[in-house]
Amino acid sequence: MRSKQLLLIFIALSGLVACSSGDHKFIIIGSVTGMPEQTVILEQLNANDIITIVDSERTKPDGHFELSGVAPEPGLYRIHFRQNKFILLSVDKGNIKITSNWKTLENYTIAGSVPSEHLKNFVVSIRSHLRDFNTMSIVMDTLKTRGNDSILDAAKKNFQDMGVQFTQFVEKYADTTPYEPGAVFAARMLNPMTENNFLESFAQSLNRRFPGTRMTKDYLEYYMKESSKQKMPTNSGPVGLGGSAPELVLTSVDGGPVSLSSFKGKYVLLDFWASWCAPCRAENPFIVAAYNKYKDKNFTIYGVSLDNNKDAWERAIKDDHITWTQVSDLKGWSSAAAMIYGVQSIPTNFLIDPKGKIIAQSLRGEQLDEMLKNVLKATP
Repeated sequence: MRSKQLLLIFIALSGLVACSSGDHKFIIIGSVTGMPEQTVILEQLNANDIITIVDSERTKPDGHFELSGVAPEPGLYRIHFRQNKFILLSVDKGNIKITSNWKTLENYTIAGSVPSEHLKNFVVSIRSHLRDFNTMSIVMDTLKTRGNDSILDAAKKNFQDMGVQFTQFVEKYADTTPYEPGAVFAARMLNPMTENNFLESFAQSLNRRFPGTRMTKDYLEYYMKESSKQKMPTNSGPVGLGGSAPELVLTSVDGGPVSLSSFKGKYVLLDFWASWCAPCRAENPFIVAAYNKYKDKNFTIYGVSLDNNKDAWERAIKDDHITWTQVSDLKGWSSAAAMIYGVQSIPTNFLIDPKGKIIAQSLRGEQLDEMLKNVLKATP
């Protein structure tokens, strides 16, 4: 998944709605039963990592609220609720009605916006894929415990196939949806480091499919910036291969400071991820397997989460069976650790040797196991 997931910069919109033409005005009428009274915020998610606040309103005691804005062209929006809950929308104009229950907000129904319904169905499918990944992870853990190596190998192959199918599903949606906000949202889920060929083709076709839109312009600018980063050498700087791993001191999930250097003398996988990152969650079973296999052989993991919400972070740790050291400053893409290591997309990782030198980067899937097998001289 591409990295920043549209969560970088918040810019307040002042006066634009009132000064714009009413031809493309839209109104969102919401009703969420059982919802605590709160301020809900309507945000526009731009293709270049900028979030614009469009409108906000205090909800009524019965869960009713109304939000409005002006969309000169179709755009990607979300309603931001308390506890970092969201409803994602693909909006152009007209009246959109949303109904849901606070306990199961993600099961909302929508009327008046076919593009938003289309996008919701895609998101539901993504959640289904993530549940399948989690189920397979549990299966593999059980097989490891029972020592069923032959069945475990087949399960790992199935898991890899699931990852390929997931990526193909996202790519197909990005390529075929008739709605640009959904297409760009799907493309932004993909990791530029591993899906560069597809993203290059997607960028070239976007202007033909949706010519002259601001979203196309923003996405192409974003893609060109990311593409240039991929072409930069990764082994020349202080965090490149062969260089020393810069020190990090971050707060653990339990609340205490933990330094990266405290693990010096071991092989350490410095792993950057986040609970909201679908490819990260898909990668976690491989990392769990490697940790359980090599944790008693001078190997450990220092996991850095680029989360903003501690509850979501803690849930992901529990759901993905993560037992190694987890740290975060809960600043998302403003994390000092991500800046120090030049992290532009996740999942990504750095393998550090006992002397503190970086010996490998971006180990995915079975690559991590193979690398550890070699450096630790472990037997299969």
